[in-house]
Amino acid sequence: MRAFATRWLTGDERTLGLVLATGLLSIAFFRLDKLRADLGVAPTPDLPLVTVLVATALAWWSMLPRGFVWLDPPTLTWEDYGALDRERLVARRMARGWLVRQLALGYLLALLAAIGSVPVEWTMAGAAVVLAAGALAFTAIRLAPGAPRSRPPGSAAGPMPGEAIAVAGFAGFAVVVRPGTWLLFGLAAVLVGGALRTVSRTRRPHVSLAGRVRLVDGWRDRVLRTSGLQFLDLALLLPAARPVRVRTLRAPTGLRLAWLGILGRARHLATAGLLALAAVATHHAFPALLDEILFALLGYLALVPLGAGLGELWRSPGRRRWVGRSDLALRLDNFVVLTGLAAAWAAFVLGAGLAGPGWNPTVLLTIPLMSACTIRTVTRVPPTYDNPASVDTPIGSIPLRLIAQTVRGPDVGLLALVFLPVVPVAVGAGVVAVVVGFCLLR
Repeated sequence: MRAFATRWLTGDERTLGLVLATGLLSIAFFRLDKLRADLGVAPTPDLPLVTVLVATALAWWSMLPRGFVWLDPPTLTWEDYGALDRERLVARRMARGWLVRQLALGYLLALLAAIGSVPVEWTMAGAAVVLAAGALAFTAIRLAPGAPRSRPPGSAAGPMPGEAIAVAGFAGFAVVVRPGTWLLFGLAAVLVGGALRTVSRTRRPHVSLAGRVRLVDGWRDRVLRTSGLQFLDLALLLPAARPVRVRTLRAPTGLRLAWLGILGRARHLATAGLLALAAVATHHAFPALLDEILFALLGYLALVPLGAGLGELWRSPGRRRWVGRSDLALRLDNFVVLTGLAAAWAAFVLGAGLAGPGWNPTVLLTIPLMSACTIRTVTRVPPTYDNPASVDTPIGSIPLRLIAQTVRGPDVGLLALVFLPVVPVAVGAGVVAVVVGFCLLR
C-alpha cells in the first residue's frame, strides 16, 4: 500500500491520470439507460454472468504464457550479485498483472450486473466464481511451466496442456450449461479446492526462480512487443511459428506453405476457441448489438495470429522469390486456407449458440471478409516515419499517415460492415466481393 501511494498519490501526472481514469470508468454507471438502449438487456440474469465467466477465462489465459518472467541481460550481468533480488522482482510483476486483471473483471461484473439489473444473489455467485478462478489462476501461473527450451523470437512460452484444457473447459461449461446460482457457488468451491491442491501437492518450482535462459527469452519477447507498440509496427506483434513435422513442399506449394504456417502457430487455436465462446456469450447478453460487427470482429482477432505465416513471408522478399510464386498467387493461396479456417470457426460459433437467439444469416457473408482483412493486415509494408502527416487537434497532434498504416486491414472491413446490416443480401454479397478483391490486389 505504501508503494502504491508513493507511486500514484504524489500529485504528479500519475495522480492526474489515475483520477481521470477513475472518472471515465464511473461515467458508465451514470449512463445505464443509454447503454441498455444501445446494447440491449439480456432476458435472464444468467447471460451477463456467462459473459463475465468467459472474460475471466480470457484474462487468465492471457497470463498463462507468463510474459512477466523477464530480465534484461545487462541487469543479469552487472546487478545480479546482491544488488538485485530477481525473485522478488518477478514475483511482484506477476502479482501486479494478476491484480490488474482481477480489478478489471470486478469492474466488468459490476457494470454488466447494473446494465442487466442482475439480482444480488446472482451477482454474489458471479463474484464468488471470479474470485475462485482468480485464486486458481494465481496458484497456476506462479509455477514454472517446464524446462527452458530454445524457441524463435516472438514465440512466447505457451501454457501447459493441462492449463489449456482447464481454461477451455471452464469457458465451455459457462456457455453450454449457463449455470444457476447454486451451481455457480459449487463451481467456486471446486475452483478453490483446485487452488489449494495446486499449492499443496505440486513439485514444480516457483516461476520467480527462472534461470537466465528463460529470463532472457522473456525479455526478448517483451522487446518485440514494446517495439511494435511504440513504433506502430504491428508486424512485430505477429507470433512466430514453432517447428512442425517435416513435410514436402511439392505442388500445390502455396497452399501447403499456408497450411504449414497455421500448423506452426496451432497454439493459438485455443485463443480462437475462447474468442468463439466470447462471441456466443456476448451475442446472448447484448441482443441489440449488430450480429455482423460482433461476428466479424472476433473472427478477425482469431484469424490474425494464425495468418502470421504470410506476414513472416512478406517481410522477406528473398523468401518470396524462393517460393517461386507471385504476390497475388500467395495471397490467393492463403485466402483459400484462411477462409476454410474462418468457416470452421463460424461453424463452431453457430453450433455453440443454438441454445440462444439465432444469428442473422448475413453473418455468413463476413467469413471471406475476415480472412481477406487478415491477409491485408499481415501483408502491410513496414511503416515509414519521414512524413507522418500530423494534424493538430484539440487533444494534440495526430499522425494520420501512421494511423492509416496501423489500421490497414480492418479499415476496408469496417467500411463493408457499415453496409451489410442495411442493404439486401445480394447487394451485401457484392460489397463483400469488392472488398475481398481489393484486399487481395492491394
